[in-house]
Amino acid sequence: MTENELKNLIRSNPDDGFRQLFEQYHGYAFTIIHRTLGGTGCAKDAEDCIVDTFADVILHYDTYAKGSLRSYIGAVARNKAINLKRSLTAAEFYTVGDEETNDIPDNSDSIEESAEKSQTFRLLLDKVEGLGKPDSTIIIHKFFFDMSSIEIAKTVGMTPAAVRMRLSRSLKKLKKSLEELGVTL
Repeated sequence: MTENELKNLIRSNPDDGFRQLFEQYHGYAFTIIHRTLGGTGCAKDAEDCIVDTFADVILHYDTYAKGSLRSYIGAVARNKAINLKRSLTAAEFYTVGDEETNDIPDNSDSIEESAEKSQTFRLLLDKVEGLGKPDSTIIIHKFFFDMSSIEIAKTVGMTPAAVRMRLSRSLKKLKKSLEELGVTL
């Protein structure tokens, strides 16, 4: 069925039209979603993404629009998959907790010095986490795990340039936040 015939069917009989739309473009949308996810998530995530894609198309597509229906479905599928991939990779991130900070060696000579460093470290971690995701994740991966911008970009689903820009802006916010508290590093 051609796109114009499909658009006319959707206008005249939406139930049959959208059923035909799903049957005709399901494989196309699945291919785009599967390639975009690139192994992230499970089969159920991909199925949910397909359902979300066609729900969005059904709710928002204008059958009188002059653009290609196939292109519209492809763009919606790609965008839904990108958003899903970002949310799935964000769910894999974690914040640094007590068990990670216990592994950091303490080289101080006195208890007072150790307590002050520990308190400053906790304050720093709180401020980093206060930046929100993905900024806190980027800073933690960069400075605590010594990851490169390319490695971080793969983890957070961004480009390396975007990671560097977010890092720069986040560090400025962090510095300002710490200066307001009278803390200098």
